[in-house]
Amino acid sequence: MAVRPPDLVYALDERPPPGRLAFLGLQYAILLSVYLILVVIVAREAGAPDSQSAALVSLGLVAAAIATAVQAWRGRFFGSGYLAPPVYSAIYFGPALLAARAGGLPAVAGMTIFAAVIEIVLSRFIERLRVVFQPTIAGLTVLVVGLQLGLVGIGHALDTRGESLPAFHWHVATALLTLAACIGLSIWARGVVKLTSTLLGLVFGVIVATIGGLIGPATLATVGGAPWLALPDPGILSYAFDPALVPAFLAAAVAATVRTIGVVTTCQRINDADWKRPDMENVSRGVTGDGLGCLAAGLLGVPGMSSAPSMVGVSSATGATSRVIAFATSAILLLFAFTPKISAAIIALPLEVAGAVLVFTASFMVVGGIQIIASRPIDLRGGVAISIALFVGLLTRVRPDYFERLPEFLQIFTGEMLTASLSVAILLTLAFRIGIRRSDTLRWEAGGGSQEGFSAFLAAKAEAWKLDADVVSRATRAVAEVATRLEEGHYVREPVVIDASYDSLRLDVTLRYRGRPLHVALADRGQEQAHEEASAVAGLASFLHGAVADHTGLTTHGEKVTLRLGFDT
Repeated sequence: MAVRPPDLVYALDERPPPGRLAFLGLQYAILLSVYLILVVIVAREAGAPDSQSAALVSLGLVAAAIATAVQAWRGRFFGSGYLAPPVYSAIYFGPALLAARAGGLPAVAGMTIFAAVIEIVLSRFIERLRVVFQPTIAGLTVLVVGLQLGLVGIGHALDTRGESLPAFHWHVATALLTLAACIGLSIWARGVVKLTSTLLGLVFGVIVATIGGLIGPATLATVGGAPWLALPDPGILSYAFDPALVPAFLAAAVAATVRTIGVVTTCQRINDADWKRPDMENVSRGVTGDGLGCLAAGLLGVPGMSSAPSMVGVSSATGATSRVIAFATSAILLLFAFTPKISAAIIALPLEVAGAVLVFTASFMVVGGIQIIASRPIDLRGGVAISIALFVGLLTRVRPDYFERLPEFLQIFTGEMLTASLSVAILLTLAFRIGIRRSDTLRWEAGGGSQEGFSAFLAAKAEAWKLDADVVSRATRAVAEVATRLEEGHYVREPVVIDASYDSLRLDVTLRYRGRPLHVALADRGQEQAHEEASAVAGLASFLHGAVADHTGLTTHGEKVTLRLGFDT
């Protein structure tokens, strides 16, 4: 059972007073609404008029309300039961732009539904797919998504199509000042201000844009003329499925799964003072909930959503992690959805401001991706796999004409940067696993300095096998404990054979001896946290590392005893 952390103001199942509950819900609703910029950009890419874009924003708010409540729900099959509101994610942004260009908003909706189904299916197989969810591939995914988002953001912030306009210097100044505000607040501010630097930077950018005339009387009149109350219009909804877009949305679903694993794991840790290791059933329900939220987005015609590390960071900083806040947030989002004036204000946001915010958000994703990749030592195989995958992904942007000459069945995997990078990374990682397991054997006798001998043996192998220092430490402590108990209890009748083997995913240590069986207790460990994207980074690292002895096994055959210890890396 979870132990309440003493630093929390409102813990997981506690209900804040009505006034504070409303304020906290409003805070999350406003922060989440910032990401509706992505919905507007996708709608414009599809050629939708402002009236249709406004309807999509309203429907997007409804979808966000549903997704937030679903993730906070503590169900048998879905919902992590944590305050982990999803946002319109950069993960689905690139594929949504492709779909908007290829088939308009119907393709965006239909393919988002497809991605949601894939994520729900993946949630059932998380443990079995660790070869795909290992740090190199997970980090590469986050890194490439960040690069994609950053390129789109720069394109909007510094759009050269307007450089002949008299006010072009204000366009550039607005973008740069918005970005500077976001960066400055994230570096020098503290507490909630630091974690809400994106929102505050956006507000500052709007003020600069208004002073520079980028938000003129006509725009203000449009926002002012929008009604205060109206129902969202579902009449604009239609759906289409394009097989050519399947790889892009499949890659996005994998990326969303990886990100949700990290976010839910982080939620577990900040809500349990005695946290030791991830609850994989809860993680699976969290990924299912994330997929259902994405499904709601697709059914309502908007791009996909994914769990937001920044939102979890805010809850950790404020000490308010009560899941009741999620339901208050959902109610306020629904209220926003029925207020067209809010949709009109979001649509009126200058692209210079939106682009700068996207660049700022992308920078955290790039840093987060690098941190995930570096969360454990990289051997030659992993380094080659992620390097070539990144080169191929970048090549799709630098020389798209090259890929147009490839056979059609290959072009479906190279039409989008994330798809190309992830496909190459997975293929190379699987290919490089051929012959990857390395092993060695050590023999020791009871009373013969077994602990020091195994420690020196494993230390020598750590450098050659690129073992993580934490894994070496855990394995050494576990074997030392076993050796001590074997010696003190006189369990052993002849020298013990220790086999160590490593396949980049797990270090297996097997002790074989003649004597009586020994039952080993598990000892676990925790992990730390760091910045806005760090919630996902730290949570994912926790998921990928495990505990002191992640797997144990004991078999006997007469006097022959085999004790197995497994350590996930």
